[in-house]
Amino acid sequence: MCGILGYVTAEVPTDVCRAALARLDHRGPDEEGFWQDRTVFLGMRRLSIIDLAGGQQPIWNEDRTICIVYNGELYNFLDLRPELEARGHRFRTRSDTEVVLHAYEQWGPDCLHRFNGMFAFAIWDGRRRVVFVARDRMGEKPLYYYRDGTRLIFASEIKSILADPTVPRQLNLRGLANFLAYAHAVAPETIYKDVFKLLPGHYLITEPGSVRFRTVEYWDVGAEPQYSGGAALTEEDAGERILSLLDDAVRRRLIADVPVGAFLSGGIDSSGIVALMKRHATGTVKTFSLGFNIGGKYSELADARRVAEQLGTEHHELHVDQLDLVQTLRTLVYHYDEPFGDPASIPVYLLSRFAREQVKVVLTGDGGDELFGGYVRYAVDQIAPFYARLPGILTRAVVPALSDRVRGLRNLSRMGQILSIPDAADRYAAWLVHFTPELRTELLQPEVSAAVAGYDPGWPYPGYYWGLNGTTSADHLNRLMYVDLKTLLVDAYLEKTDKATMACSLEARLPFLDHRLVELAFQIPSRFKIRGRSTKLILKRAHNRLLPSSVLRKPKQGFAVPTGPWLRGDLKSFAFEVLLDARTRRRGYFNMATVERLWGEHVNGRGVWGGHLWLLLNFELWHRIYLDGDAV
Repeated sequence: MCGILGYVTAEVPTDVCRAALARLDHRGPDEEGFWQDRTVFLGMRRLSIIDLAGGQQPIWNEDRTICIVYNGELYNFLDLRPELEARGHRFRTRSDTEVVLHAYEQWGPDCLHRFNGMFAFAIWDGRRRVVFVARDRMGEKPLYYYRDGTRLIFASEIKSILADPTVPRQLNLRGLANFLAYAHAVAPETIYKDVFKLLPGHYLITEPGSVRFRTVEYWDVGAEPQYSGGAALTEEDAGERILSLLDDAVRRRLIADVPVGAFLSGGIDSSGIVALMKRHATGTVKTFSLGFNIGGKYSELADARRVAEQLGTEHHELHVDQLDLVQTLRTLVYHYDEPFGDPASIPVYLLSRFAREQVKVVLTGDGGDELFGGYVRYAVDQIAPFYARLPGILTRAVVPALSDRVRGLRNLSRMGQILSIPDAADRYAAWLVHFTPELRTELLQPEVSAAVAGYDPGWPYPGYYWGLNGTTSADHLNRLMYVDLKTLLVDAYLEKTDKATMACSLEARLPFLDHRLVELAFQIPSRFKIRGRSTKLILKRAHNRLLPSSVLRKPKQGFAVPTGPWLRGDLKSFAFEVLLDARTRRRGYFNMATVERLWGEHVNGRGVWGGHLWLLLNFELWHRIYLDGDAV
């Protein structure tokens, strides 16, 4: 695992490149490597996982015409190496990186179809005088780029690009609209003007000897609900295939020359991963869990402990009884490079720091919800056609009245508004919105609103919903899962996991996102995944002989973070000073009367605005660190 940096320009600024590379130290604390000529620079920081002594980068082919810098893991490199050797390629290391290099030398960009892994890598092809940059199918590893017509700069993190003082740090107002709507960037946009994300399943290639480039999609998931051989996929077949592929995915992700552990919450996803690790691990399996005891009790420690005892792991618990919230928040704002609104980044970061004391790699359960229907909103969305047929007096009067008067039903009115949206893709986007279009209009100053007038932060969602494999055969719920796979998963959850773990120099591996399992998941009809209010049915069936029934029946619970209590308690004074001080007011982005209203209603318990205020707090802290230059 590493961090990579690349420049394609008329004249490489060596000192700037070295300084930019140093910004990635946390991704690769073990060593540094780089290569450059007059117009190209490729550099990397290495977190050594495989071939600790011999895997230094950049790695060259036999005649030193092609070299690579690589971030990630290739899980089938031991399968590909013999084939490449049989074709005459000679290896000098035991690393997976060298397999990627020779695979490109043999097959060119088509090599990507042969890879099973997570990666972002760059290759200098001296024969063709091009730079080839690729990102893995699912987007587990990030890759950003900046372009201005005279140069191309790309890196694993934006902070490395911004280390070049000639790269302007300008706010992208569309990026601000994206963040307010969804609490994260919406790819390929970022919060910075002229800085973009390379999309998952894409590669970028420059023209010979030029900074001009094109991007190409090399992979997308299939959607036909059948085996490739044409036979109908039965529920029993699907369960067996899921378990078989997940078992192999876990086995491959245990290959390492360093200790490997797992995050364990006690839910079906992480518990299934740990159970399969037990099948293949040669030694003790170490598991790690976290619980908050501040701002109220937010913890799954008891569930995780019970699973660890049943599976016989060496279990480690982190009880968070006190925390420097302000400094932790500043640290994470720095590591995410952009405003990032998911407060679960805090427990993931704390747990990563805790696990890093004993292991260098962890397996996690990310991806199971998006593949197998784990979100309650999937089940709720099924009733939209029925809701639309209810009498207007119920949907426009009774439901809002109940929502206003009964504290436990405060979300009912919002749910009713969403279910009333006739277009499925628009309804999908509405489930995820934080600041609604109406609230964004109230929040933003008129000139800012005018600058993004007509822009819809949810613009990618209809394209993904209707574009699943270019067909109309996929069912509605599988389409929702596909949109999540392409947007929420990669832009929010994978971003959260990558940045939080790599901030601690810890590698996270995600077995559910093995592309073979992803492709299978979208061959499975959604009726096998969700029935009524019951979710993840097919995954529970697959795990039936693997896990105890108590785990299979456990309700879904992600990392719960007490942001509301924090903003009324430990973070109250700090948040008030940041959100409402003169410095924030002078920026001119927001109508401060609206911010004051949200703050007052939240601290007095009259409105549920904790999540919204959390976004505004993260945005202002990001602005101070990255646009104003404040120290972390």
